[in-house]
Amino acid sequence: MSIIGRGYLIFLLITFSSCNRKFDKIKWREYYDPGIPNPNRSKMLDDLIRNYKLVNIKYSQLIDLLGKPDHIESSEISYDIVVDYGKDIDPIYTKNLDFSFKRDSIITSYKVTEWKK
Repeated sequence: MSIIGRGYLIFLLITFSSCNRKFDKIKWREYYDPGIPNPNRSKMLDDLIRNYKLVNIKYSQLIDLLGKPDHIESSEISYDIVVDYGKDIDPIYTKNLDFSFKRDSIITSYKVTEWKK
């Protein structure tokens, strides 16, 4: 393999490895200013979804894993993954990890939602 080919391969490996990280609950929970999601969450989301049980667990187990949710409704909670404000005070793009649960506090489903202005 040529030097250019090796350099390109190393570049791809570094780029790919910097995009996705293993889930780390301490890094997931790191606090940033309100309205500014933790940038680690976006990089850990795939690993979290693929390798952790997120459905049919107790609400308290989810909170132990992910920490306090960013948004709470009557039977849904949500964690901010990405919020892009562009050049405005209102978001132009959001990505969230949303969970639904039953009255008995069992997580019934989750989904990744995206919204774009």
